Amino acid sequence: MKFALVANPHHPQATKKLEALLELVDDAELEEATAQLIGLAGTPLAELSGDLLLALGGDGTLLYALSQLDLPVFGINIGKVGFLTESEFGDSLEADLARLKAGDYEVEELQRLEVYINGLSVGRALNEAVIHTARVAKIQKFRIMLDGCLADEFRGDGLIIATPTGSTSYAMSAGSPILHPAVGAHVLVPIAPYRIGSRPLVIPDLVELGIKLLNPQPSVVVLDGGDELAVGPDDVITITKSVTPARFARFGDTFFERVQRKLRMQ
Repeated sequence: MKFALVANPHHPQATKKLEALLELVDDAELEEATAQLIGLAGTPLAELSGDLLLALGGDGTLLYALSQLDLPVFGINIGKVGFLTESEFGDSLEADLARLKAGDYEVEELQRLEVYINGLSVGRALNEAVIHTARVAKIQKFRIMLDGCLADEFRGDGLIIATPTGSTSYAMSAGSPILHPAVGAHVLVPIAPYRIGSRPLVIPDLVELGIKLLNPQPSVVVLDGGDELAVGPDDVITITKSVTPARFARFGDTFFERVQRKLRMQ
């Protein structure tokens, strides 16, 4: 088993925990910023290779890695909630790594969004694509098309388009229902809509979603909390289900066990 490894370099204990993790793995190819924590040269994230990517951090570290890399990933949480991570940094970590080395794990595939602006692909998102006004408290008007047919128009601060995985993230805090990962659907969640009747809308993941901005208000598209892409009323935003799912190494706990453990804090 050859591991690639990426860590959150901004975590206050990143160096200490990285050194402890490296003592438990036989061989690991380090991402550039990760390697710099311990004074080594590393490999650009998009060029990492191996059987499995170890992501030391929280959900943000996982999402960052998956934005550039398609290796199966195993998340080791040193953040707060770490909903997407599989292991906690602690006493069980050595046993978890032994299971990985022995191949005693399953690979879970999670659907992603493919996002286009004016027909040009701008990236994939595992959790969500968010479209919102560039200035706080400025309202945009959104037109939503499904397979070319008008589905809704509303005014609000923004719109979240989430996968089932993303329904437990930003979308959940904005009122989304929680979708099981096996559900073939996406959920559209208006952000602070200026209409009582504007509610989250669950749509089949096989439809093509088209979004037009009807006001000249400066707006941006953000994929999984990453860079902002400026958009305006002359742009057409198209979102489809990606043909490339994200792959996670799992030990078999169920989705709802993770919801109970990570989100309800029981």
